[in-house]
Amino acid sequence: MKISVLASGSKGNCVYIEGSSGAVIIDAGRSAREILGTKVRRGRLQEAGGKRELIQGILITHEHSDHVKGLGPLGNALKVPAYGTSGTLDATNRMIQSKKNFPFQSIHPGDPVSIGDFLVTSFSVSHDAIDPVGYLIEEDGVRLCYCTDTGMVTSGMLEMLKKSDGVILESNHCPQMLKDGPYPAFLKRRIASSRGHLSNEDAGTVLAEISRSIHCAILAHLSEENNEPGLAIRKAHEALGLAADDVDLFAASSIDTSTRPAHRKPKGDCRFQCTDDCWKISISL
Repeated sequence: MKISVLASGSKGNCVYIEGSSGAVIIDAGRSAREILGTKVRRGRLQEAGGKRELIQGILITHEHSDHVKGLGPLGNALKVPAYGTSGTLDATNRMIQSKKNFPFQSIHPGDPVSIGDFLVTSFSVSHDAIDPVGYLIEEDGVRLCYCTDTGMVTSGMLEMLKKSDGVILESNHCPQMLKDGPYPAFLKRRIASSRGHLSNEDAGTVLAEISRSIHCAILAHLSEENNEPGLAIRKAHEALGLAADDVDLFAASSIDTSTRPAHRKPKGDCRFQCTDDCWKISISL
């Protein structure tokens, strides 16, 4: 299974997951032009080495604009189903501006769905959306768990994460940077609430709990104002403790990469490696 984070953060989220015979996309928070490219410009999917002809479905986590604002044009271009809970799809349908020429398929948390050779099981998360979910994706015996946009990790969510070989886990903010940052008080409260976003420390606690089962962790949905990729990596590395050398850590963000590049710590390497564009890194499980 190959994973490419095409976009992550408040400006848009989109992840490409490729298996042995097909692929799926999670969320569509960037434009179809950015993801798929144009006749004269390569898109992020192509830059990542992905293949649009392999994509068999789009998994939607929830209806916030940074996850669905590109869904209409992207779905029309790919002509594949979009999957999500009924509440998410109803809300998303009201947001799509263009005519929709692709199907919606409703899913229920806990019920597995087959998409090509992928077995996809959604699970409820704690976020201020109508019916948000994360996803456990399995193909050829390999499992990836996608869990972002949640203010807490429940025991049920933790069980899904423990089933995984690799995780895409939210590490949204540094509590001190959030406290001292420019956001208004109501927004700070929302972000730090149980229906907001996980902090670096929260993510570290989760990683410590699941460290025996995973060998790859991608830290996602980093705040541009209230976090740093290197800081998120360091906190995760500290939380993993002795297991850190066995886990490939990658902080994917849409932070301006010319000044604050994405960070990756490969297995067995205590140095922090940098890259210019997070979507050009492919992680294999």
